[in-house]
Amino acid sequence: MKNIRAPKILRAPKLSDQVADFLISEIKRGGFKLGELLPSEAELSEQFNVSRTVIREALGRLKYDGLLESNQGSKSKVAAESAKRAFRMKKLDANNLLEIGYLYEFRAILESEAAALAAKRRAEDDLNNLKSLIEVMNQACKDALDATNENVEFHKAVTKASKNPFLSDFMNFLGNKILDLVQADRDLSQHKGLPLEVQNEHISIFKAIKHQKPEKAREAVLMHLKNATKRRGLSIFQ
Repeated sequence: MKNIRAPKILRAPKLSDQVADFLISEIKRGGFKLGELLPSEAELSEQFNVSRTVIREALGRLKYDGLLESNQGSKSKVAAESAKRAFRMKKLDANNLLEIGYLYEFRAILESEAAALAAKRRAEDDLNNLKSLIEVMNQACKDALDATNENVEFHKAVTKASKNPFLSDFMNFLGNKILDLVQADRDLSQHKGLPLEVQNEHISIFKAIKHQKPEKAREAVLMHLKNATKRRGLSIFQ
């Protein structure tokens, strides 16, 4: 097996992200050359002392990012430079307020227009999906439960309802970044009575899409994200 630096993997959630981040750093520093085969899943599992499922998820992330190519057999190959995806995002630093502000700004550009399109193009299935997520989040507000996953899925569902596959795919790509962001916001707000306020903003987005009012849908998303930055103490939209 190739001799690489001894990995330091913390026993924490997202083990696959830790493995992926380490492999990315190895590729960037030249520990693995372009076109070179990585060790097999079994070898990596033993070297990192994690399950093969974790390794498979980590390799899947690198393949999605275009850093690895599938290869016959049990090994993956480092992609040639020209094969890498043009756009990648590093893991969100929840304490970096400037970085968080830029992500909110980026989301505002993407999601406001997606919501406007969703108001024009949504199908009955889209409305049913959005309504179901709203109901779960309503109950979570009443029971003071975390609904971070449903929150993120709601925003994905709005973008999916735009019927633009590029917008939808990109929103799915952003999913983990937004999940980290929403969870951080939730952690800040859970003792301040804000989840209900956030939920009312979601309901406004849903109603605008349901009643096919594109401009109101656009404004509802912008207001929601603007309020989220205020709750974070940011001034990105000012």
